Amino acid sequence: MTTETVDHNLSPLEFWAKPRQVHHETFKWLRENKPVSWHGPPEALDPNLDNAQGYWSVVKHADIREVSRNPQVFSSAEGVFLDDFPQLETMLSFIVTDAPRHTSFRNIISVAFTPKHIKKVEEDTRRTVREIIDHAAPLGEGDLCELITKEVPGRIFASFFGIADRDERQYVMDLSEQMGAWSDPEYKHIGSPLQVFADATSRLGEVALRHAKERQKKPTEDLMSWVSQAQYEGEKMTVEEVGVFFALLAGAANDTTRHSMAHVLALFDQHPDQLAYVFEDFDNRADDAVNECLRMEPPLMHFRRTAVSDYELGGETIKAGDKVVLWYISGNRDGEVFENPDTLDVTRAAKSNPHQAFGGGGPHYCLGNMLGKQMLKAEMWEIYTRMKDLKVGERTIMLSNFMNGVMKMPGTWTPEKR
Repeated sequence: MTTETVDHNLSPLEFWAKPRQVHHETFKWLRENKPVSWHGPPEALDPNLDNAQGYWSVVKHADIREVSRNPQVFSSAEGVFLDDFPQLETMLSFIVTDAPRHTSFRNIISVAFTPKHIKKVEEDTRRTVREIIDHAAPLGEGDLCELITKEVPGRIFASFFGIADRDERQYVMDLSEQMGAWSDPEYKHIGSPLQVFADATSRLGEVALRHAKERQKKPTEDLMSWVSQAQYEGEKMTVEEVGVFFALLAGAANDTTRHSMAHVLALFDQHPDQLAYVFEDFDNRADDAVNECLRMEPPLMHFRRTAVSDYELGGETIKAGDKVVLWYISGNRDGEVFENPDTLDVTRAAKSNPHQAFGGGGPHYCLGNMLGKQMLKAEMWEIYTRMKDLKVGERTIMLSNFMNGVMKMPGTWTPEKR
């Protein structure tokens, strides 16, 4: 590859240790000067791993959308991270498959979400959030990540597995965090980033497969049972496929929701006028507020595709075999799409807020987007109606080029009387 490498290099982990504002300024420069740019290889995830392949960065909203909606050229089967995880991305189930297998997986899973099942999930979500705030609200202070934002999706996804044991639930929650934080110093005692990721995916897979086998023999009223029994045109997922899917759900979906809520709390702490506006008419304004927070702070900063044939994009020729990284964190602040893109504005209506927090469209658009937003709304209501005068401290941001994660975030509020 002889393509010129841009001066604003996104590859070193050192770059991602800088304040988030530096990242936003870099992406703004790239959008204005080199919207499709070649970058050198990222740092190897393990001393024994050759990670020598560079990649294209796609940073404009329209280009991200174009790539996402053209799976015939841009494949997910070769991996979805900027970094290479040889053999391990198979643990990520159907997000690293293309049609027709991806379509089959998605159709079968969609069958499980009947109106009856969706209603039960919504009721369980609201109940779980209330129980967690019952514990947190009287305390008056604490780490909001540990007390609430990690706990809510952790308990809800554990219920999807049918996990009732508290210790096993905590085990799954901790592995979920580890799965997305492979580069963060918090986990360096485990080994290299590759070993951190492999350890989490392996152990999550064991738990998920064990429960999938149990549900196959004796289905109950949980999401794992529904997916295990779902059929589309006579086809069902194997027990191994169900297990892998729920390992993905425990890791990816669990963690993204957890970090999104932490960002919501931080954004509204910085913009109390916006929060007051939302609660003047919560039922009619909460959806727009959630979408705007997701635009400002998408839980995943990128996903990757691999070109299977040559393609012209943004004045550059992408060659077959090239890695192509879609930067949602950049597309969500594209000034050609969003007016005042760096400003939180919860009055943006859905039609004028085509954010890419769940992807750029196409067959890999996030299947759980409605569930994730429902969780965020339930948390917003309980937190802001019961934890009065909430003040949020500085976020400890996860060191990652993939997950827009919040590891810790202190808070204080007027204790609720028991």
